[in-house]
Amino acid sequence: MTDDISAAEENSRKNENPAQNVLQWLVDVGHGVLSTIAVKSEISDFPLSSVVPFAINPDGKPYILIASIAAHTKNLQTNQNSSLFVSHPNPEGDPQSYWRACLIGKFKEVRISRDDQDESENAVYVSTKEQESMLTRYRTQVPNADAYLKTHNFSFWIMDEIITIRYIAGFGKICWIGGEEYLSESTPIGLEEVKEGSIEHMNDDHVDAMVDIYNAHYGKNSSKVHMNDLDPRGIFIQCMETDHEVYIPYGKTITSSELRVAIIDLVKQARIKLSH
Repeated sequence: MTDDISAAEENSRKNENPAQNVLQWLVDVGHGVLSTIAVKSEISDFPLSSVVPFAINPDGKPYILIASIAAHTKNLQTNQNSSLFVSHPNPEGDPQSYWRACLIGKFKEVRISRDDQDESENAVYVSTKEQESMLTRYRTQVPNADAYLKTHNFSFWIMDEIITIRYIAGFGKICWIGGEEYLSESTPIGLEEVKEGSIEHMNDDHVDAMVDIYNAHYGKNSSKVHMNDLDPRGIFIQCMETDHEVYIPYGKTITSSELRVAIIDLVKQARIKLSH
């Protein structure tokens, strides 16, 4: 049995990077099965699972938006131990022959940091601007997210601690991935150093390209668009006529050397779409 486990581990890493694969799978699907530990008396300590959309922060950590009255919220307020399971979205035949992964860790509530409040170790504190960026990314998965967050008593929860990941890429390709191994693949070195210059260059010299990207993705006819930010998985652009900020994903995680090509690809895809 030990030999079989070792062989599966070796096979999963042969010519593959499991941590990179998991990150790409998260980018590809944008939803998964959240499992938390129930506090309801009749099912106390049993797992409770349901489908949730999620977005990914710049560090590669998935985050969700759930209501204060949700069973998952009640569970996580008591016990943050949880998992997020993702799998191939369109398996044919035996689903076990396709990839899947289970991230195991701790989801923590995201709160706005304030100078006059004591910060709990069971929460993650962000600035108002950081929360707005989280919302803009999440809106790509759930277009009505603004209404949930701002009027219906929903909160973001982020898997701030990723302890381990169970990785299965098909029969005989199985291993455990440490949280640190995964996170090291999620934040490419060097992107922060080139980010500001790239944003300035786009806003000074390529507004037409950003207009095409915005209009193609959202079916608009804007003529004034500004790039506000970018991260390893997409760009933030804002329509100046409506103050509407959007997140346009590259479809993968990029390094600093891949940034230029990734943006050119977004422009090409947009112009093809606009030409039809």
